[in-house]
Amino acid sequence: MNTCQPTMAILPLKNREEMMNRWLFHRLNTLLPNLMMKHKLDMWIVIGREYNEDPVLKSLYPSAIDSSRRLTILVFYLDYKQILHRFVIHQNPSFESFYERVWNPTVFHEDQWECLQRIVIEKKPNNIAVNSSKNYAAADGLGHSLFKKLKELLAEDGEKLVSSEGLVVDWLSMRSEKELISYPSIAKLALQIAKQALSREVIHPGITTTEDVVDWIRQKVLDLGLETSFYPTVDVQRKGSTVDRLEGVEILPGDIVHLDFGIRYLGLATDTQQLAYVLRAGESEPPEGLRLAFDTALRLEDIIFENLKPSKTGNTVFLQSMEQAKLEDIQAMIYSHPVGVHCHELGALIGLYDQQRSIPIKGDLLIQENTCYAMEFNIRQYVQEWNQEVPLYLEEPIAILNGRAQYMADRQTSFYLI
Repeated sequence: MNTCQPTMAILPLKNREEMMNRWLFHRLNTLLPNLMMKHKLDMWIVIGREYNEDPVLKSLYPSAIDSSRRLTILVFYLDYKQILHRFVIHQNPSFESFYERVWNPTVFHEDQWECLQRIVIEKKPNNIAVNSSKNYAAADGLGHSLFKKLKELLAEDGEKLVSSEGLVVDWLSMRSEKELISYPSIAKLALQIAKQALSREVIHPGITTTEDVVDWIRQKVLDLGLETSFYPTVDVQRKGSTVDRLEGVEILPGDIVHLDFGIRYLGLATDTQQLAYVLRAGESEPPEGLRLAFDTALRLEDIIFENLKPSKTGNTVFLQSMEQAKLEDIQAMIYSHPVGVHCHELGALIGLYDQQRSIPIKGDLLIQENTCYAMEFNIRQYVQEWNQEVPLYLEEPIAILNGRAQYMADRQTSFYLI
């Protein structure tokens, strides 16, 4: 029997689109003007071509627009009164109410590029931001040929082209007030699916494999009308194993089952890691050594949580957390990251799995209010009952609100039991 009843009503497609359109309209009206002012930009041009879309466009299109349809050009212009004007150079009527359609070839007898040229000449911006970045892939969506075309088209104004990198980082990572109301429910929905996956409803020790659990999760998410934010992974930590993460094996009594999983719903992604323990015959709880190791993992989580505050850089959070962990003799690895439109969103990195140190550029960014993170880490601890060091991997969704970190879903405080 299917016992997974979603914690939030999963909306029909039409209602999802209506909600996402409301969010977009709110973001365009409230967030984007402030970001243009913050980064001192007069104009931002985003250009998309069908089947080779700029990653930012998905966050700027209303729901009825699913691609650039040959060529779409969006122009954002902040005038001297600090009023943001939003233009679209395309004839699709679905842009209306979100953008002013300014291309009418029957009136002006011009193509889309000539229309763009006219707007730039009329508005006389001091600078023109375009999506070109050497540091962030999602902010580097303007192709080389389009950049050359733009440079040639704008002639002397082409010298005004600057990178939109800072603007795009903020636009993608920062959530609006309306989004922040719903994001915790999305995180809780992902957690509920994870709990069901790590239960006897799905896992039958000695029969079910780690791949079976992955298949169940993917099918479950599809059946709910959702999508995974990345391909899930399920592995086990096993007594006597010389490999930290065993995949493609049967799940046995005495195993720790580790799940790394996320969903995408209403345009927002989640990313979480949870742990279960498969009881041996006669056991009612995991061995004491594993319970103590879980407590250590929770202590590291508390350390990161306490350090994760606005106006600190990602590198500062990483170094302070690792220093405290060292003082408490915790073998720690920290590799936390923003979440949002993308699972690994732009924003301040807090360590990397394969680079346990300060991260240049991406780690130098400040933690900001109204951003969300996957607080991701692991610890290693000697477990007497296993006579070996055991790694425990955890990841929890959090939001940065009112000057501090806040959990978006109930944190896992002990192993789920199978």
